[in-house]
Amino acid sequence: MSVRRAPKIAIVGRPNVGKSSLFNRLIRKRKAIVAPDPGVTVDRIEEEVELLGRKVILIDTGGITEREGVIEQEIRAQVERAIEEAELLWFLVDAKEGLHPLDEVVAERLRHTQKPVILVVNKADNQDLINSSYEFLKLGFEPMFPISVTQKKGITKLVEESLKLIPEVVEEEADEEVQELCKIAVVGRPNVGKSSIINYLVGDKRTAVSEIPGTTKDAVDIKLETPSGAVVLIDTAGLRRKSRVSSKLEAYSITRTVDSIRRCDVAVLVVDSTEGVTDQDKKIAGLIMKEKKGVIVALNKWDLVKKDGHAVIRDAREELYFLPNCPFLLTSAVTGKGLNRIVPEALEINRILETRVKTSRVNRAIEEVVAHHHPPAVRGRYIKIYYGTQVETKPPTFVVFSNYPEEIPDHYKRYFEKSLREKLGFDKVPIQILWRKRT
Repeated sequence: MSVRRAPKIAIVGRPNVGKSSLFNRLIRKRKAIVAPDPGVTVDRIEEEVELLGRKVILIDTGGITEREGVIEQEIRAQVERAIEEAELLWFLVDAKEGLHPLDEVVAERLRHTQKPVILVVNKADNQDLINSSYEFLKLGFEPMFPISVTQKKGITKLVEESLKLIPEVVEEEADEEVQELCKIAVVGRPNVGKSSIINYLVGDKRTAVSEIPGTTKDAVDIKLETPSGAVVLIDTAGLRRKSRVSSKLEAYSITRTVDSIRRCDVAVLVVDSTEGVTDQDKKIAGLIMKEKKGVIVALNKWDLVKKDGHAVIRDAREELYFLPNCPFLLTSAVTGKGLNRIVPEALEINRILETRVKTSRVNRAIEEVVAHHHPPAVRGRYIKIYYGTQVETKPPTFVVFSNYPEEIPDHYKRYFEKSLREKLGFDKVPIQILWRKRT
């Protein structure tokens, strides 16, 4: 079945020429990380945006270099994918630094593509820099557009000319369309195997993977069709302890990870099973619970562990006792063990999160919970819990009425919530209870 999509424009170039700054300027929000350090953007990032009344998909890519490190090789692989998918390429260079040897490296790669290429000279902040921009014509690409992202100059003209070179829409073969997809965020400390798990599930090198902690510095969304259903995977940067957050880049990456948890339906907390559950793992789990998201615990690198699997799961459950009765999976991104259970388990959790219970059933459950353990009297006040109703899903949210809701002790509220979850079939997911005074 064919589907229509907006045309894609990929932004390519050497490191630190302003690719992510231009990307963020055009999508009007800070999605790609911008920092003075080279190699900040590792994975490609896509965003659909309306430019001068037309929809296009912008792709931000990592900087191309000649270095042969693990990360550099992965970046080049991601750029190749972007070049293959795009209908138009913006080749960004830096007016302030002038023609750079790495610009020629990028140019040599682009000469072999059949895609239209526009040479974009960024940081042309004044007339002298605009005049000196003509040296970039030696690279052999025209047209050339001097722009300044920081001063918002020349961008409109660049967009106008670009729209003339791409079709209104692109026809593509696609599988069955899914309107509402379950969003799964893969989260955890750096270097626990998050991107390796994503790569195994997706089946290609969509995200950059290496043994260097913190390779993924931004969140990347990946649509995935599976036999169990369609989902969106969110690959996030690793969460570090605050004492190790040594730069603005790390701090912003953490913010993006928190945002990814907030917009997901189910979070897969990846734990290094060779180390066991750490304090940082507990903090991330606490954040997932604070946001009331479904959760799966993936005890990864299981192929390196010699202990009995039941003991590993038991120990992890004891450390993460505050989580609901969620799945704990023994996984290995190397052997593939347990990874095929992630999506089916996530879809089941998502189904539970979307469940709406009739008010009559809610009130029967409340009566049973209270009959088993009545709330204690506080300062001579006899507390009554009258009735409740479900008002929302994702998370399942209940309004419960009482004569003195402000007097109900926290320990009783925890008991009430846990018991209500179990009786209504929400034992695998968190729920939210809003206590209200009956007038």
